[in-house]
Amino acid sequence: MKPLRALHRPCRPPRSKAGGFTLVELMVALVIGLVILAAVLAVYLSSGRASQLSQAETQLNEDGVIALNLIQQQLKQAGYSQQIIPASGASIAGNFAGLAVRGCDHGFTSNTAAFDSLACASTGSGSAAIAIRYEATKDNTMPVGGSAPLPSNCMGNGIVEDLDSQASPAPATAPAKHALADNRYMVTVATGQAPMLSCSAKEKTQSVNAIVAAQPLLANVEDMQILYGVASRPSLELASTYDLMRHQIVGYYDAASVDALTPSGALANATEDRWGRVLSVRVCLTMRSDKPVKDAPPGAFTYKNCKNVDVTPTDGYLRKTYTTTVLLRNRMLIQ
Repeated sequence: MKPLRALHRPCRPPRSKAGGFTLVELMVALVIGLVILAAVLAVYLSSGRASQLSQAETQLNEDGVIALNLIQQQLKQAGYSQQIIPASGASIAGNFAGLAVRGCDHGFTSNTAAFDSLACASTGSGSAAIAIRYEATKDNTMPVGGSAPLPSNCMGNGIVEDLDSQASPAPATAPAKHALADNRYMVTVATGQAPMLSCSAKEKTQSVNAIVAAQPLLANVEDMQILYGVASRPSLELASTYDLMRHQIVGYYDAASVDALTPSGALANATEDRWGRVLSVRVCLTMRSDKPVKDAPPGAFTYKNCKNVDVTPTDGYLRKTYTTTVLLRNRMLIQ
């Protein structure tokens, strides 16, 4: 009997423990990766848009605060004059007696006209303009001019001290001459440039003062609207008689309405009578972002204008209004 031979199996290579991915697995992994990438991209874009919007709003707020502070500082000085003699028994106790402010709803016909000759532009859509006067000194303005400094105007240029005191009765010894700031603020728009808050003012030209053309102060101020708080009678510096009970604000009017007020009869000059009754000024500025904001969320461009009306522009710029009311403290005198 023949012995059984051992069964021999053919030699096969060992099977690998790491198997490959099937096509379905690869497609599922690819889809998951794309979903994650899309989510990350969406978060990145959303974050970028929010950052751009936040940056534009921050710049808008900073510009608005600067513009308001600039005008507030000037209005707080409107009508200021150094007291050179005791107020008792004097009809005018300072160097300067005259209108502190004069305004127009749509700008002046000429920004460089003399104060008493300022005229308003015809009715339109232009921004308001205001002229502010006060005695300028080296203490309430930035002195300029080196060894012989002069008080300065809204543009930082010197004003010659060339006016005699208007004090009445006149002082026994004539005081030194004084300078009168006459700063006019308006919004100017040049082709291809951002709208500007500008100022035209009296300044030294050679050896005398003259009103010079407007120069820009701050960019992206798109509109300015002004209301005036008026009393029943002109201020004490202007009127020969003074009634404290009638020297209080009775309403806020635009410039055209102030010009149309019935004179109180305290002054012969109707313009001085009307504008001499202004005791406060309410200023509203519309600020615009420096650049258009792309892909802003719906409603981001809607704002309330100075008339409290909702406006939605389509040019991609952000806008916001800023309002302040300033008391003309140099005209609120108490006896």
